[in-house]
Amino acid sequence: MKYRKTEAGRQSYKEHNNALSGRQRSAFILMDGLKDDSVILKALAPTGLSIDDIKHLLDLGLIEPNEAGQSSGLAGVAAGGSNGQSINEEMQSEAKPALSEQELYQRAYPVATKLTSGLGLRGFRLNLSLEASTSFKDLIALAPKIREAVGDEKFAELARALRNV
Repeated sequence: MKYRKTEAGRQSYKEHNNALSGRQRSAFILMDGLKDDSVILKALAPTGLSIDDIKHLLDLGLIEPNEAGQSSGLAGVAAGGSNGQSINEEMQSEAKPALSEQELYQRAYPVATKLTSGLGLRGFRLNLSLEASTSFKDLIALAPKIREAVGDEKFAELARALRNV
């Protein structure tokens, strides 16, 4: 199922109103209404993202299904109808993502470097953290900090680079 951010979710994210884990914030960032939840789960699997994390975002009203008539196993989990284990197995059996994590990292790293180096001294620590990153997982973990530092408009370029489509 494809999910998009709600207006309340966007506002809450900007104001840091919710106590979301890093992986939940990363999932929220990737919820653009275009990617299927299975793609997001696979992309963020190294961070430990699970169906329960997406259900938590749904329960908080931060995301909503992109198409109201669409159904998936996750919708059943959100309604309490299915167990997470069988949904995870379903997600793992779906088609492979278009790009590997290494390819995503190689595509997104230069964009992230451009954004953080453009911050000057204000982004020095963030730039050091980025230089220490060695994997897609590391970039995903830094994404919320980069977004906060550069703003949504500039971050959109990095978000596109991190998408696995």
